[in-house]
Amino acid sequence: MARLRYSDRKQLAEAGTLGDLTYDTVSDELATATRSLIQSSDPAIRTTFEPRLSDALVQHLGIGQSWSAYFGGGMSTDTFLDAVEIAAEEATRQINSRSPIPDVEEGVNRIFERFRFGYRMEGGEIRKVGSPALEVEIVGPALLAVQRPGWEQAERSFREALSHQRSGESDDALTAASAAVEAALKAAGMRGNTLKQLAKSFKGAGIVPGYLSNVPELIEDLLDRLQAMRSTSGDAHGKAPGAEEVPAELADLGIHWAAAFIAYLADVTE
Repeated sequence: MARLRYSDRKQLAEAGTLGDLTYDTVSDELATATRSLIQSSDPAIRTTFEPRLSDALVQHLGIGQSWSAYFGGGMSTDTFLDAVEIAAEEATRQINSRSPIPDVEEGVNRIFERFRFGYRMEGGEIRKVGSPALEVEIVGPALLAVQRPGWEQAERSFREALSHQRSGESDDALTAASAAVEAALKAAGMRGNTLKQLAKSFKGAGIVPGYLSNVPELIEDLLDRLQAMRSTSGDAHGKAPGAEEVPAELADLGIHWAAAFIAYLADVTE
């Protein structure tokens, strides 16, 4: 059975069907950078690699005769991501005992990070950073919740967390998420200089039922545990050599918990 391409997997995950999709488009700058990566292939085998890539793209996507037709500005995001997966797959197939583009996944991820393009490639497959459903149900309400006087720092920190998250910078994302929760508690009238002190103030404020009063402490504990994976207390203090990276899915969990709490806090203290 043929392996499903990115757009097919996305549609199945979101709607349980392979029906039509509404596409966003790729910027000129992102398209140019991706073409440059492909054009960086080994000159000694480029005359074999590029026609082979064109054939593979036509076979799977059937848009144009040349590989470059699939990497232009304005191309639909899903078609572009399918084309990137196909290009990466072809780049791993050796020609005369050579790989056309060594470390192609690393190159793709560098480009995505540079342009804040919220996708990453792992094992030949591209996945969106974060869940579309969570973006709608949690991140969106949190961004709306902080649109009020006195919550400006909470908004700045949370937007910073999202920016780092979508660039694959899990460590910075967690640090910013923690700062966003801290700023939201301060904006809601809690007292303290640290998240721990603010959580204690929230617990004693009588805003919510007693069985929910330790929610900020639970969120703080989760963020602290994730950040402890780096053997440091936060990016502000630097990362120790050889420190373990925080897996993206765990960083997503911390950020989405923080977002849900910020939205909740704004509602109960309005």
